[in-house]
Amino acid sequence: MNVYERRLLRSARKLDDAQREQLLAFAEFLVSRRKEVAAVTTSRLEPLSVPAREGETVVGAIKRLRESYHMLDAKSMLNDTAAVMSKHAVGGLPAAEAIQELEALFQRHYERYSSDF
Repeated sequence: MNVYERRLLRSARKLDDAQREQLLAFAEFLVSRRKEVAAVTTSRLEPLSVPAREGETVVGAIKRLRESYHMLDAKSMLNDTAAVMSKHAVGGLPAAEAIQELEALFQRHYERYSSDF
């Protein structure tokens, strides 16, 4: 039993029967909502076409690409994105080249995402 389950059980024990029924009904509602969200996300999403701004920075490009590829998990891309940002900020990689690498990175992750469908 994890910490959340222990806390929930401890709290539920302090409730009367009617309140426990409400707690259970709410928990079941949350579970059903999650299933509905999962059903909606079972179809492949297409990237948005967000154009690059003139004089776009590497950070600006990351924001644009996250907006364009909204279906991708930013956490799973963090290491790759940070590596490119590091090559730019510390290693001296020109912004234009870093942005090209980021665009290719997001495209690869999108292709991986698409292959799951």
